[in-house]
Amino acid sequence: MTEAIVSAVFERLTSISLQVAENGVRLVVGVNEEVKKIGTTLCTIRAVLEDAEKRQVKEQAVKFWLDRLQNVAYDIEDLLDEWSTAVIRSKIEEPQSSFRLSSLQPFANSIPRLVGRRGIATKIKELSESLQVIAKEKDDFAFIVNLSRNDDIEPERPKTTCFVDASEIRGRDQDKNTIISMLLSENGQERGIPIISILGMGGIGKTTLAQIVYNDREVNAYFQKKLWVCVSDPFDEMRIAKAILEALTGIPSGLGELNTVLVKIHESIEGKKFLLVLDDVWTEDERKWQSLKCCLKSGASPGSKILVTTRKENVATVMGCTRLFHLGKLSEEECWSLFSQVAFSGWNHGARQILADIGKKIADKCNGLPLAAKTLGGLLRLKKSREQWQRILDSNMWELDEAETGLFSPLLLSYYDLPAPLRQCFSYCAIFPKGCKIEKDLLIRLWMAQGFLGDGNGMEIVGEEYFDNLAMRSFFQEFETDENDDGIIRCKMHDIVHDFAQLLRKRECYVVASNGIEEQRAEWYHENARHLRVILDNEQAVIPSLLYNAKKLRSLLVDSCPSNSSTLNVSLPRLFDELTCLRMLDLSNKFRRQTSITELPCQIGKLIHLRYLSLEGNKGLKLCSSIQGFKVPINLRHLQNAETYGCTSMTFGLKRSTLLQTLEEFVVGNLFGGDLRKIFIGREVGRSNLGYLGNFAHLRGNLKIIGLGDVSRRSEAEEAGLWKKTGLRNLTLSFNFKYKGNRVLEGAYAHESSVLEALQPPPYLESLNINRMNGPTAFPSWMVSLTMLKRVRLWACFNWKTLPPMWKLPVLEHLEIWEMKNVKEVGQEFMGAETEKGQASSSSSSSVNNNIAFPCLKHLKFQSMDGWQEWYYGHLLTTMPLLCSLKINSCLKLKSLPRHLPQKTTLQVLDIFNCPILTERYLRNGTGEDWHYISHIPTITIDGEDVKRDGN
Repeated sequence: MTEAIVSAVFERLTSISLQVAENGVRLVVGVNEEVKKIGTTLCTIRAVLEDAEKRQVKEQAVKFWLDRLQNVAYDIEDLLDEWSTAVIRSKIEEPQSSFRLSSLQPFANSIPRLVGRRGIATKIKELSESLQVIAKEKDDFAFIVNLSRNDDIEPERPKTTCFVDASEIRGRDQDKNTIISMLLSENGQERGIPIISILGMGGIGKTTLAQIVYNDREVNAYFQKKLWVCVSDPFDEMRIAKAILEALTGIPSGLGELNTVLVKIHESIEGKKFLLVLDDVWTEDERKWQSLKCCLKSGASPGSKILVTTRKENVATVMGCTRLFHLGKLSEEECWSLFSQVAFSGWNHGARQILADIGKKIADKCNGLPLAAKTLGGLLRLKKSREQWQRILDSNMWELDEAETGLFSPLLLSYYDLPAPLRQCFSYCAIFPKGCKIEKDLLIRLWMAQGFLGDGNGMEIVGEEYFDNLAMRSFFQEFETDENDDGIIRCKMHDIVHDFAQLLRKRECYVVASNGIEEQRAEWYHENARHLRVILDNEQAVIPSLLYNAKKLRSLLVDSCPSNSSTLNVSLPRLFDELTCLRMLDLSNKFRRQTSITELPCQIGKLIHLRYLSLEGNKGLKLCSSIQGFKVPINLRHLQNAETYGCTSMTFGLKRSTLLQTLEEFVVGNLFGGDLRKIFIGREVGRSNLGYLGNFAHLRGNLKIIGLGDVSRRSEAEEAGLWKKTGLRNLTLSFNFKYKGNRVLEGAYAHESSVLEALQPPPYLESLNINRMNGPTAFPSWMVSLTMLKRVRLWACFNWKTLPPMWKLPVLEHLEIWEMKNVKEVGQEFMGAETEKGQASSSSSSSVNNNIAFPCLKHLKFQSMDGWQEWYYGHLLTTMPLLCSLKINSCLKLKSLPRHLPQKTTLQVLDIFNCPILTERYLRNGTGEDWHYISHIPTITIDGEDVKRDGN
């Protein structure tokens, strides 16, 4: 990992030197020589790092030397970032100085910049001296010098999108049947809830076996409720109790008292037969388990069971396990079967035969551990030569006796086979809690924030490639894929792999919990800590005082209880004053019901290195009272601000953040203060901040614009330049922030259609949401030109009396229409119409020329259409030829479905809910007059009841 950091610093040193030269920045005397000296020294050190990285596993002195080198490299990187930021800021501020009236002011303004350059020069000299000392010490270790380096080579792009499914099991059928038999057996003479423990060493497959059992068909039928909780270490009673309650109710708990949570659990399980899986339990303190155990015991009905997985027999004893199941290793044949399944995936028979003999010897070294077999299989599937396989077999990494019987040995082999950039990307995953789901897009953004993916365009593509490489090597598992394109959207890490990542980031990455009662132990704190997750368990919890001293932190994630927002608000100004090296800051509110923070202080402008900021879910968030002094960090790339609802003033501080790539929510406000709506309605001059979006040329992903109903001029919408932002994929255009149900005067909102027309999205848009328009029905001309547009939702446009001609969209697959309260008829304007000559009424696409309406539509949903009564089929020859799902919800007056629509052979799902007239027409068993029109559909649900399911 040190190798990757040193390499990154070396490259950054080169690029910033060019940046300084290009911008004509004058340097303090002597700085240029010191910069060259640092570059030369780093180049010399890089030549020995490959050998040093491998020797640190067994040689503590080498490990200590690498740690010191890594810390200096981090400091150099921070200083270079500070220097680069100063250059960028000078470019932004220089044009502004020409507008100053006083000739003395520019001179006065240059004084702090000169002082700033001298400060940077002093730091460069100090770090150069520290680096020289470390460079001299390297000679004491007699490292092997490697001049033919290959760590900068881009990792091989995976040649297939078919990732190995590591959940396929070998040799566990008998174990599975034994555990299921225990779970389905009656309790007999046992008092309380039977607790069954799967006991075994790390990586042997305890969690996987529990998952297979948990999802078994017989088990599903036997238990009324099933709950899965990843416990891990430490055993946090409150977190576990909340996780159980959330699994029972499906709603995240915002409760702050353990007793209250336990009472809710008791109420939810009373009289129900449940299965609770507690995965990866470590605690040997019986007191921590006692309260939860009593709660479960008192509420459980006969037949309920608890299944525990653990590595320690003492844990099983403390938990009160009534049955113990020792999970053994795989046999040689089973281990070879699993290894070869992964290693030879996609290989032809001849290639397998050539390497089978070496492969069996490597599989034997896996010692019957499934995780080791899968990890090494993932490593070797990318290597095709006999020499490469032999080198793995002969590696001295097998001699390690650390961890659990050398389980880390195969992981180290795979880790050191990674190119240097991928090593730090993998080890950074230690910042996630064990057992949590990791969002792929989020992970890539965090890699970007830390500078792991380089600097410049195309970082997202590099991140995708890095993720795919790590996935193919089995560092990730339990993939969840997108239903549309089968791309991976989230994954997990095996517990042992997570432990390994934490080992690599030891003294760098920590998790600390604060409950406001027990004094915090200082074990987590280290002066060179770089990444920290703080958990504030309850309203008494406070930010640990030692955190303010961790001045070199690069990542800070705060998981706060929703009731302790005042404590966090008080702490933020000081945190921002002290932790100025932060590149990633997560202050999101996971509970969504209440806000975690209410105000973002002006001191956030001091976080000049900040690339990633998450404020998600902090509803009604406000900025510091001095709005004019509020400035978002200039290097910010990703602002996750969904559901901050109405933080209008934030956009004023974003003007300089031209590098922004993620901006989830943009709230339209008035540039001149006051209520923009009042200014417009009163015919006074008012101008919105919508044009600021034009500054953010790199925006991509999701964007939601709120308050567009307050934009009075088409020109303001044009200044936003949405059509230029080619990276945008999902766009929401919301015209009124809050609908108050006021009567709208005729023509009062005629400008909305003009504004919508000016907000033309980029051609690659995939999803569009338009809502809360107050004017008449609108259908912008650009919509038909969006040839990638697959999803559209239209909702809460209360004054629309007809629906727009959505039938014209050539590739639309999903369409939802909600709360169009004044629409009474849906007919040819929506479904499609022919001219007298038999041609479609428009020729904007080939599908329309072929007289096909909705040529690609698969899923159609109408909901809460209060006034809707009639639905006509339309007049085109072909309508919705691919429709497979139709859902009608809360359309109280709708009389019938178009007769041709439900008769389609492609239709697989029909769901009618709270539509009394339709329900009566389509009742089963012949009582509904139109049942025979829908009886062929495989799955029919009416008012929540499955009338037919999968044809039965």
